[in-house]
Order: sequence, then structure tokens, then C-alpha cells
Amino acid sequence: MNPRLILKSARNIKIATATKINRALGREFIPAQRNLLSIETSSICNLKCHFCAYPKKLSPKVVMSNDFFRDSINQALELGYKSFDLTPCTGDVFMDRNILDKLIYLDENPQVCGYSFHTNFTVPQRQDIDRLVSMKKFTDLHISIYGYDLESFVAMTQGPEKLYERLISNLEHLLASTENRPLPVNFAFHTAAKSLAHKKSALIDILKKFELAGASVRVQKRLYNNWGGFITAEDVKHLPITVLGEDMINKNGACVRLFTQIQIMASGIVNGCACRDADATLQLGDLHHASLKDIVSARNPEYMKLIDEQQAGNFRPVCRSCDFYSSIYHKGSSYRKADVELQSLAEFKASLP
Repeated sequence: MNPRLILKSARNIKIATATKINRALGREFIPAQRNLLSIETSSICNLKCHFCAYPKKLSPKVVMSNDFFRDSINQALELGYKSFDLTPCTGDVFMDRNILDKLIYLDENPQVCGYSFHTNFTVPQRQDIDRLVSMKKFTDLHISIYGYDLESFVAMTQGPEKLYERLISNLEHLLASTENRPLPVNFAFHTAAKSLAHKKSALIDILKKFELAGASVRVQKRLYNNWGGFITAEDVKHLPITVLGEDMINKNGACVRLFTQIQIMASGIVNGCACRDADATLQLGDLHHASLKDIVSARNPEYMKLIDEQQAGNFRPVCRSCDFYSSIYHKGSSYRKADVELQSLAEFKASLP
């Protein structure tokens, strides 16, 4: 058995026990400050990674217009949201040709505190990177690296060789550009290798330089989610990857992400989670037909129904398999470290419009 899988199972058992006790005692832990909203400006990607639902999803592959984005931001600000994560559920932000215009709108808006996003960083041109570096409110530029060299990059992403070469070039330019103007850059390194021992490549070299400059480079464990059944072991049989089953995570009570990671998708759908729901099966409403205030509301029966379902132990397919799940009855260490103010479910509902 995969040693990482054993450790994950042991940790899950520990969390499940604590969760059961807290629920019996009526202890609920939902962050009281509702200040971060996820907005997907593009649901289009330039890669077709074997471990991702993107090639198989049925939801629209579209880009959000600048006008619709600005209206979404303004509605969110009225509700008290101050920070925004623009990471697509499946896609890449730079497939939106107007993403820099959107970032400038956020950067220049005095009500916005910050913004962040994940990207595979193979799309932007040098002039795009220069504009990024000039922006002031970035809280996290999170770059996902797939493979440790050209061969493993292609094997993992099904992308052409030229994208690997552009990735190296973009990283080198970003490193040079941020030498005098630090940008909060972090990396998720999906190595496509059992071990990096004795392995050499231009990509490994540039990531080491980023580490020396203070960036975080986190090597991802070889345990991958099945995206609500989209991904199977057959999809990744040529890679050193283990696809987790839907029963990997014990689920007891509503997931905290229903309260902290609602996402406006590029189509205008407001979805209950920004993590793994590629086909938006957790829909709360549509901004083309209702305001954000009416959707993220205790008066919205679809939102309340989704919470009540999970409280009763009824999880929809994408949620049953999700390893991002975190129960409202689990007080994670991150809450204690950051001294997060917490509230009960009843208090959360009372705080809604």
C-alpha cells in the first residue's frame, strides 16, 4: 500500500473521531468573517491533464466579459467581500485575453483588499508578466508545475513541447522581474515522478532558484482526487499517481467550503463550491437572473437545501469523492494559528441577507 495513503487514512480517522465528538457536543466551527469570493473568469484551459476533469466536463467552456466581471465585483463588495480568488474550477486565467484588464480593475478599486489565482503559467507573454509584477494587491500568484522535464510535462499534460519551453522562459523572466519587486509567488510541483533524486532539468534548476529567492515550492503527493468520478486509474495508468476512491474521506456534517468558497463561474452560475465541481452540480443560482444578494442568502431555498442535505449526510456525487472536504464540526489547526473568529451554523444563517 502507498505509504502516503496509510498516513492520510490515519489522519482521517483522527479527524473523524474529533468531528463526531464535536457534533455530539453541538460545537460548530464556521469562519465568521465572510470576505473572500471565488470568481472564475475563464473555464477554458490550454492543457488536457490526464488527472483533471477538464477534458471530460460538460459545462460551458467560456470567458467572462469585462462588464459582467465588474458588475460581479461590485455586487460582491456590497455584500462585504473584500478579497477575490480568480482560480478557475477547471481552466486557466490567462485563457481570458482580458484578464489583465480585470486585474487592473481590482488593483485600482479602493474597496478591494487583494486577489489571487492559480495558473499553469504557459500562456502569458513577457509583457503580461511585466504588467503582473507592477500590480500592488496580489496576495498569491500560485503556479502549478506539471512534470519535472519535457518528457514528463508532455506525459502529464498532453501539451506540446513549445509550451514547456515557454514555461521555462516565463519562469526565468518572472524570477528576473521580481528581483527588485517581490511578488508573493508559490508553486505546486506535480512531479510525475516517484522521486526527484538524481534527476536534472532546466525546470528543476529554475524552481531551486525561486526557493533561494524565498518562494514556496511544495511537491505534491501522488494521491489525486477522482473529480466526482471523472478520473479513473485507467486515465493515469502511465503516471505514478494513485486516484482516491470516494470513501477516502469520512464526511459528517456540512462542508465548511459551502460557507467560505462559493464561486461565480464564467457562465454566470453561482456554485456552492470552487474546488472540484467541474459541471456545477451544486448550483445556487444564476447571476443573469438574480442578484448575488438574493443568491447568497438565507432566503434562497437552493442554498439552504444544499446545506441541509449535507447536514443530513446526503452528499451529491462530486462531494462524495472530494478530498477537499472539511466538516463544520472540525476545528482545524489553521483556525488556531490564524486566530480565526468562528461561529455556529445558526449564527451564519442569521448573518446572511
